[in-house]
Parts: sequence; C-alpha cells; structure tokens
Amino acid sequence: MLTRLRFYLGVGLGVSLAVSLLFNYSQSLLNQNLSTSLSASQQSVESLKANNHALANQVQGLVQARDAAQLAADVVQQEVAQLRHDAKVRVEGIRTVIQHEDCYTRPLPRAVTERMHYD
Repeated sequence: MLTRLRFYLGVGLGVSLAVSLLFNYSQSLLNQNLSTSLSASQQSVESLKANNHALANQVQGLVQARDAAQLAADVVQQEVAQLRHDAKVRVEGIRTVIQHEDCYTRPLPRAVTERMHYD
C-alpha cells in the first residue's frame, strides 16, 4: 500500500511538474508577445508624438500667417477708406470752385459722371 501511495505521489508530482513547466512555457511566450507588442506600441506613440509636434508647429505658422494677412488687409482697408474720403473731398472742392463757372450749368458727359461715382 505504501509503495502504491509513493507511486501515485510520484506520478502526481510528475504530472504537476509537467503541467507547471507547460504553464511556465506558455506564460513565457505570452510575455514575449506582450513585450513585442508593447515595444511596437511605444514606437507608434513616439511616432505619433513627433507627427503631432510637427502639425502643431505647422498650425502655429499658419496662425501667424493668418494674423499677418489680416493685419495687411486691415491696413489696405483703411487706406482705401482714406482714398475714398480724399476723393470725395476733392470732388466737393471742385464742384464748389466750378459752381460759378459758365460750364456749371451744362451737364457732364456720362463717361465723366461714371468715373466720379465714389460710393
């Protein structure tokens, strides 16, 4: 009976050892796969960070270009408004001067009046 018990105990320990070795081997393979996957993920994250940084720099450049273009457009708009104002003042000055001239009562040709439209 004791020899049978030893036999079953030996077989049980052998089976336990075999199962343990198989489990450890499968865990080792799983760890290697996870390690490889982690390394690839880290490389992907680093690549995405570099890409994000490049895009942020590009956006910053575009924002600065937009601001410069808006500033230039504002300056041009102010200059156009000033030129229109100056033209209206000159037209009024000319109308005041020629008011007492003989030609004042004659209508201006259509081509002239079209060029004088400053709205």
